[in-house]
Amino acid sequence: MPDAPQLHQRAVTLINDGDFEGSAALLAEARGLTEDPDLLARIDLTAAYIASQQGAMRAGIERCHALLDRRGLSAETRGLIWSQLGLMHKHVGDTGTALADYTTAIGLLQDSPELSRSLLNRASLHLQRADAASAVSDLTLAVDLLSDEDAPERRARAEHNLGYARLLTGDLVGALQAMDTARSVLAPLSAVSRAVGEQDRAEVLTAAGRASEAVIALERAAAAYGDHGLRVYQAECELTLSRTLLRDDTAEARKVAQRAARRFRAAGSEGQALRSDAVVTLAEIAEGRSSIAVLRRADELAVLLKHHGHRRDAAILQLQAARVAIRRGELAGARERINRVHVTEDSPVATRLLWREVRSDLARARGDRRHARDHVRAGLADLHAWQSSFGSLDLQSTLVGHGRALALQGLRLALEEGSPELAYEWSERARALVSRVTPVRPPADERLAAELTELRVLHAADPSPHSLDGRRLDDLRDRIREKSWYGDGSGEVGEPAAIAEVQAELTATDACLLAHIVVDDWVTAVVVTGRGAHTVRLCEVGPVSGDLDRISADLDMAASQLAGPFAAAIRASLDERLMVVSELLVTPLLSLVGDRRVVLTPSAQLAGTPWTLLPGLAGRPVTVPPSATRWLELRRTSRAERPRVGLVAGPNVARAEEEVSRAAAAWRGATVLTGAGAAADRVTSLATRVDVLHLAGHGRHPGDNPLFSAIDLADGPWFGYDIDQLPHTPHTVVLSSCELGRASVRSGDEVVGMTAAWLHAGAACVTSSPTLVADDVACEVLAGWHRRVAGGAEPADALADAAAALPADAAPSPFLSFGAGW
Repeated sequence: MPDAPQLHQRAVTLINDGDFEGSAALLAEARGLTEDPDLLARIDLTAAYIASQQGAMRAGIERCHALLDRRGLSAETRGLIWSQLGLMHKHVGDTGTALADYTTAIGLLQDSPELSRSLLNRASLHLQRADAASAVSDLTLAVDLLSDEDAPERRARAEHNLGYARLLTGDLVGALQAMDTARSVLAPLSAVSRAVGEQDRAEVLTAAGRASEAVIALERAAAAYGDHGLRVYQAECELTLSRTLLRDDTAEARKVAQRAARRFRAAGSEGQALRSDAVVTLAEIAEGRSSIAVLRRADELAVLLKHHGHRRDAAILQLQAARVAIRRGELAGARERINRVHVTEDSPVATRLLWREVRSDLARARGDRRHARDHVRAGLADLHAWQSSFGSLDLQSTLVGHGRALALQGLRLALEEGSPELAYEWSERARALVSRVTPVRPPADERLAAELTELRVLHAADPSPHSLDGRRLDDLRDRIREKSWYGDGSGEVGEPAAIAEVQAELTATDACLLAHIVVDDWVTAVVVTGRGAHTVRLCEVGPVSGDLDRISADLDMAASQLAGPFAAAIRASLDERLMVVSELLVTPLLSLVGDRRVVLTPSAQLAGTPWTLLPGLAGRPVTVPPSATRWLELRRTSRAERPRVGLVAGPNVARAEEEVSRAAAAWRGATVLTGAGAAADRVTSLATRVDVLHLAGHGRHPGDNPLFSAIDLADGPWFGYDIDQLPHTPHTVVLSSCELGRASVRSGDEVVGMTAAWLHAGAACVTSSPTLVADDVACEVLAGWHRRVAGGAEPADALADAAAALPADAAPSPFLSFGAGW
């Protein structure tokens, strides 16, 4: 028969599994088997914890204080009671008292193996109070204490929390690495332990701009807490979820925050309830509400949050309240609220960027556009400095969402100024924010390469989503994506090229720059030629977006090689819509463009536009770089006088082998891979050796993670992530695939897909199509492109000539030249 200590330990184990009822029964049995005052106190302490987690938090605190009045308790037991009080006071939002409780506990537990647990808990409190430095100190000591192999679980918890501390400092990669190390130990322990890990990792994903994935993880974690009756944990998870939802779904954010507030108040946690109330008010402000009632509520909540030690929440609320005051024209009140917020280099990046946004808003409202631009410029510099610490295109591209509002403010201010030169500068600062970060090639990673190979095999097998292989496939996707984040960035950020420098290159190449920008739902074009610069206000973006969607659908249909009246109807519809879009985006600019080549840097909202099919641009050499600055850089990339050429034909494409054979005939010594020879390892080897790489085959573009875009090879898909494993990148890449030219627009208006992956990896020019292309058209146009480039033509010129040579009744050729087209 088990004795009292054994029963107590079993009760603790059941608590970790979420079985409070079973634990309480074991505690009652243990209580009747001992008279040891220390053990009785520990049994009653565990019972008090159960009561607190089931909603009776104040009763749990009272029971702990009663335990401290007992005589004959050891220093260790008294330390455990103080530590439990710290946890309970933390849950009710009394962070000052909780911190004092933990400090007392740590003093009593110096010679106890329980010291590390109290250090972990105090560190968690430091994290809640945004004191990352103190948290790191406690966590470092805890990890040192747990360095032996006898405490793997506690060590994992310390490492996990250290990851959270790194998150607060902006070190997202370090945060994920620490959490991933801990996850292998913690996740298998229980559903609750797994939920805690998912909740904290979700905050990293949110900071990284992957809010949709964070929402899924948080909803799953909140459900797990609810299933186990952990109402306080559930409420904390819902609070995190509500903050994550704020950017994209304010109505749902408000609803979730209100639910969290009710749970907190039921548990007696007023401080946490106030944090939830703050999210409700932030949602109202985000929806445009600016009544005096909203402003007063925000001010009152900010005071209460500071009183409860939640200064970071108070700062965000004060800044948003200042934004409301600006809307109301109360500029002095806005300035006063901004001045109450103390922002330093240690403040979270999101808070620093919001501070800059609001200060820019205030300066603009006062008519001081110069200082308003200075705040935008400083904010974007802060974002880029953070962004440049990461080497991953995936991570860099999601982070730009944090700076999108600042970038739009810069464009808005430039257009209001009326200076084309200023509009050019801010067009460059605002667009393709990733391209301003100097890319760095990651080191070869044998394990990542092996996981990509395994992913290829599983994709080819096409397992059921709920099978063992299907779950392994999902796990591999997550591991590959997150491991790609671990690469170090260059830490270097380039400045936009001066307009005079761009004009000199445009003159030398007989070209002009068209930069279509979208601000406040209106499209404006910045036109730069060797002779001058102009801004042209064009149209509302809504109608254009609708026409572009219909054009994409018509192009997909036209690529199906339909015949008869239906084909004629599709082509007539396509031609009509192309003309409509051209009248909106191109025709008003033609008098400035003349007969020049065109460098296009369109807003992400115009991504997918088949520019070379629009009347006025059709038949004209056009190139689409991420920015004019990047175009200049790519123009300076050296090309081999006698390029080495490699061509690959994937399986199950009717004319792919004919296409690459005809293209190869234009080059001396070209290498061609077809059939079983077009396998991933051979294509990888080929890509490292050639200057021009042509990939023909079926492609895929998953919108949820565009760097998993892939071309099908003999042994499965070859992914965008495979590109980063190449020690050498071809200068010129041709993507002849029905999907590979497509791109996804992320929250920061960053366009990402296989084309962007090649340009980020170092390719200077990529030829691809944003829509489907008929096999016959791809074969004819790209074979003609190779003949012309081999003869000395520039890629964009060759593409324009090859498309113009198609028969009049051929399907359209929407191929575009990206990067440096000449």
